[in-house]
Amino acid sequence: MSSIFVLTTRGLETISADEIAALPDITVSSTSYRRINAECSGSLALLLNLRTVDDVYLTVGSWEDVLHTRDMLAQFNAWSDHLEVTQAAAQINSVRPIPEKPKFSVSVSFIGKRNYTADEVKVSIADSITFNHGWAYTPDDRDANLNIRVFIEHEQAIVGVRLGTHAQHERLYKMVERPGALKPTVAAAMLRLVDVQAGQRLLDPCCGSGTILIEAALMGAAVQGGDNDPDAINATRQNMKDAAVQGEVEQWDARVLPLRDSSVRRIVTNLPWGRQTVVNEELGSFYQQVCSELERIIHEEGRVAILTSVPHLLQFNYLQPVQTLEISLFGQNPIISVFGRP
Repeated sequence: MSSIFVLTTRGLETISADEIAALPDITVSSTSYRRINAECSGSLALLLNLRTVDDVYLTVGSWEDVLHTRDMLAQFNAWSDHLEVTQAAAQINSVRPIPEKPKFSVSVSFIGKRNYTADEVKVSIADSITFNHGWAYTPDDRDANLNIRVFIEHEQAIVGVRLGTHAQHERLYKMVERPGALKPTVAAAMLRLVDVQAGQRLLDPCCGSGTILIEAALMGAAVQGGDNDPDAINATRQNMKDAAVQGEVEQWDARVLPLRDSSVRRIVTNLPWGRQTVVNEELGSFYQQVCSELERIIHEEGRVAILTSVPHLLQFNYLQPVQTLEISLFGQNPIISVFGRP
């Protein structure tokens, strides 16, 4: 039995917990701020297929009475002497090859004010692991075989070793980026909210660099999307090629879509917020016209999921809100809104 914890975007905890619980031999034990704790009695490799999570770690320690004072730096060093990192490395070696004496990096995050910095905590932990296990520390996570993560929440800390080679939100297909590009894990969560199924048609009328389309295509959906910016179309096509998926992508105006009435069952999109991308007209008018067009093309049994920081601009005549979810993204708190017909 392996204890794990999974980190996710704030606001997506329930969605990620549901995705984890759907895997065989996984039992979710608790959910808290940005974190899901679970037990795995089967293959760890399946955890690398999770789409809505930022990262997966094998739990190697938990610390209590983590205070804000500087004398905690010595305590972090002492606690680290007892971390079960060698056992974790052996377990991870069953998923991907790990050298006998691996290079390792340390990541630290905490909530609230402290009289020490994350970098100082990293040094305390790295010194202990280097001394006790002979592993080589590197500050560059990209150069490391293993990443040790310390997640401090108030007076508690949980420590883990990353299961994968890189953070799971870092999709390898995201080679061409654009301002306001959507985080892939958020795109995957939005698709789950509207229950996108393999073979189902999925539309993104403002596709940007194609994150939603690619995540849906990887789920087996038949994807179609477009954007008014030719550079966005080129970025989407290149990213889809890198992800080895196919779909229909064309340049269009989301306010006047070349699609039949009631022809689409699932629409998922990240509308321009006004700060991430430029809309060359008054934002309220743009939203009003796009909403009218989405309402025209959505099937009577369809669902629409929209991410925006201005949800009050989403106005429909017939579609009703089914669910709303506030998340943290780009230093803001946008809302995912799901709509459907009564």
